[in-house]
Parts: sequence; C-alpha cells; structure tokens
Amino acid sequence: MLIILCILLINIIATVLFSNVVFERFYINAKYNELKDYAGKINKYFAEMDISLPYFRANLINAFDEIERNNIEIIWFIYNPTITHADIGYATKITGRYLANYPPDTKEVEEYISALIESGDLNSIENVYEYKTSDINAGKHNINLITLVYENYDVQSDNTLRSYIVLSSPKEYIATTAKTVSRFVLHVSLVTLLMGVIAVVIISAQITKPIVKMNKVADKIAKLDFSESCDVSGKDEIGALAGSINEMSAKLQDSIDYLQQRAQLLKKDLEKHEGSNKLKKEFIASVSHDFKTPLSLIIAYSELLTDKYKDNEETKNQLMIIADQAVKMNLMVNQLLTLSQLESGTVKKEDSIFCLSEAVESVVKDLHIMIEQAQIKLTFNYQDDYIVKGDYNKITHVITNLLENAIKYCDEKKIINININEIDGKIRTSIYNTHRGIPEQSLPNIFNSFYKEDKSRGDSSKSYGLGLSIVKAVMEMHNGKYGAYNSNAGVVFWFELEKRDI
Repeated sequence: MLIILCILLINIIATVLFSNVVFERFYINAKYNELKDYAGKINKYFAEMDISLPYFRANLINAFDEIERNNIEIIWFIYNPTITHADIGYATKITGRYLANYPPDTKEVEEYISALIESGDLNSIENVYEYKTSDINAGKHNINLITLVYENYDVQSDNTLRSYIVLSSPKEYIATTAKTVSRFVLHVSLVTLLMGVIAVVIISAQITKPIVKMNKVADKIAKLDFSESCDVSGKDEIGALAGSINEMSAKLQDSIDYLQQRAQLLKKDLEKHEGSNKLKKEFIASVSHDFKTPLSLIIAYSELLTDKYKDNEETKNQLMIIADQAVKMNLMVNQLLTLSQLESGTVKKEDSIFCLSEAVESVVKDLHIMIEQAQIKLTFNYQDDYIVKGDYNKITHVITNLLENAIKYCDEKKIINININEIDGKIRTSIYNTHRGIPEQSLPNIFNSFYKEDKSRGDSSKSYGLGLSIVKAVMEMHNGKYGAYNSNAGVVFWFELEKRDI
C-alpha cells in the first residue's frame, strides 16, 4: 500500500513540475498554429475576392472581428518599399475601434511598423500569401505572425505597393492560461491522490482483514486453542488457505479430544493393559501422518500468496507469520513421527564404525549459521579421534538435538563447550551451555515425551518437548547411557558410546 501511495505522490509532483514548463510551451505552439490558420484564411479571402469591390473592406473587417474575439490583435497596412513608408489601414485596439472611422493615437502602431521595416522582416517575405513569425514587439511581449496578402504596382508613382497583415497574441494571456491549467492539474492530482488513498485503504483492508484473521486463528491453533475459525468467503487462494486452516483445526481438535480421552483411559488401565502404550504410539503416528497433508497445503498456499502479494508489505508479513507457524507445526509432526518410529521399533539400528569427533565436527558445521546468528562462543575439545560403533545417522541426530537445545537455551553469556573424553572405557560426549540451571526435580523428567520445564526453558521456547525424547530413544536403542546435570553456572547434557579399537 505504501508503494502505491508513493508512486501516486511522485506522479503528482512530476505532473506539477512538468506542467509549469510544458503547458506554456504547448500553448505558445498552439497559438502559433492558430495564427497560421487565421493567416491562411485571410490569404484565401484576398486570393478569392476582388479588393476593388465596395463591400470588400466591410467583409474583411467582419473577418477581423471574428479573429479578434480570440484575443488576437490585427494590424493591416500598405508598405511602399521604395520610400520606406507605410499607411495604416486597420489596427485593433482594446475598444475595438477602427482607424478608418475613429482614428486613435497610432503612435505605438507606427513605431511597431517602423521597427518591422528596420528589422528587414517585411522584405524577407518574397511571395504573396507567404507568412513568417517575428520577434519584433510593440511595447509588450506578443506572438507575432506577418503575412503578405497582396502586391500591386502603382503606375503613377512607379512604385510597388505591398499590403501586410500582422496577427499578434499576447504572451501574458498565454502564461496566465498555462498557470490556470497548472493549478487545475494540481487540484485534480490532489483529488486523485485522495481517491487513490481511499481506494488503496479499502482494497488493502479487504485483502488484509481475512489474512489477519487467519494469522490470529493460526496463532491460537499453535497454542492448541481451537475456539476460533477462519471465514471462508471465496474460492480464491485466500479462501482455500482459510479452508485448509479450518480443516487442520478441526482435525487437531478432534485428535486432541480423542487423545485426551484415550489418555484418561490409559492412565486408569495402565497396570491392567500392557498394550495400552503401544496403542498410544500407534495413535500418535497415525495422527502425525494425517497432519502432513493439511500442513503442506497451508505452507504451499502461504508461499503462493506471499509471492502474489509481495508488493503489499503488511499482507506479506501476515502471510509469513502463518507460514512460520505452519513450519513450526510441521517440525512437531516430523519429531512425532521420528519418536514414534524409534519407540515402536519400526526403525532398525544400522551399526558402523566411525570417528565420533568427526561426527561432532560435521554437526557443528551444519549448524554454523544458527551458531553465528545466536552469536555463540563455541569451543570443541578432544584428545583423540575416539572411534566408536553405532548408527552414524542416529548418533548425529542425538548430537544435533543436544547442540540445538544448548543454542536455544544459552543465556546472555553465550558460551557452549563440547568435550569428548574417555571414562572407564566409554566415550562420553558432553555439551555444556551457560544457563541459570534446571530445577533438580525436573532433571529426571526432561527426557520424557512432551515434557517441558517452563520456568527453566522460557516462554519463548521453540521446542515441543520431543528433541530430548528422541535422544533418549536413540541411546536406549544403543544401550548407551545419557543424562543431564547442572554445573558451574550452566547445564551439561551427555551421552556415552562403546569405544572401538581399529
């Protein structure tokens, strides 16, 4: 919206500046063309009529009168080049008087004609009915056009007499007209700007309102609040996105309600039914799988709308928030699926011999952007290559989860230390980060599924309590030890693997 308003404002400024320079030139050119048209009509009149007829002059004066109504002054005179003398036959005055009947003070006109004679403008017109412009003015700035209407040889005086007509239009009038038009353009432009602002506000509100609503609903869904739904008002991309959010919300609500019901039953019957835990895991896997499609649709439609409304900053920001919430939920679903597969045993361990220090370095390299953005001071200390046996991909997953956890909850000191040591034939990897500490009563529970200690991990946490659960599942698959403890103004998470000699 701001971009559109800036374009309108720049257009108005450019139009006003352009009009002040161009309009006056445009009117001057138009007035020159108008004078040429009138000169052509006068020349045609002289060419077609006999100037000796008694009514010739009366008709000519009537033609002059019509021309003068367009703010054009006329001077008609007969010039004798031999004696450089001119006789005035007609001159326009402000009162419209004719020199033949009401002789005014002709001094100004005579001086003007003398200036024309001295300048040579009259002699430069060689043929009858030709015309030319002139820069000679009589007391004020005019646009002047001179035309030779007839040429006659006087036998008695043995001289050639030339009859000229000068058409003049004052530049002051043109300048005034141009300024008037400029002011009119300015007023119209301001009205256009106002109408544009109103139109942009209305259109932006129509586009932004449903997206703001969807963002609000998506934010509540991310907090597991399903009290509101999106309004589906059309079949366009926004309507499709709203429908997908509503569908996801309904499925989440049903699934969570069902999960809560099943949780109550599982809690009551845990001792009697050994298979209840398996049912829970299967349910989580099924629900997580069902979430993938609506989440993919939400992300896809959000990206499509972000590209469509890339010029609308406010709308784009709202869509990016929706997409970000969907990505967060997609991360939770992926973690749920991974945890479910690990706990159910559907994923098998693929052992290999590998260098543990190289695995840690690989994870640090993969997360270097996150580390740099968080401005973390990270050190990695080890004394040997430490060859171990295990599932390389799953162990790197453990290292990734623990390092991401350290980055997220590192305090303002922003220090992370990674150490690999041999302890009683076991290779222990420890990841320390500065932190105010985890309450002792929470330490035994932090590796449990869905557990989150709010006070120690903060309200701004991006974790869903699954990262450490995955660590637990992987290490139990490897029969390896793991744990966490508070140490020296920080927290240490660790795990152990069997050492292998090559």
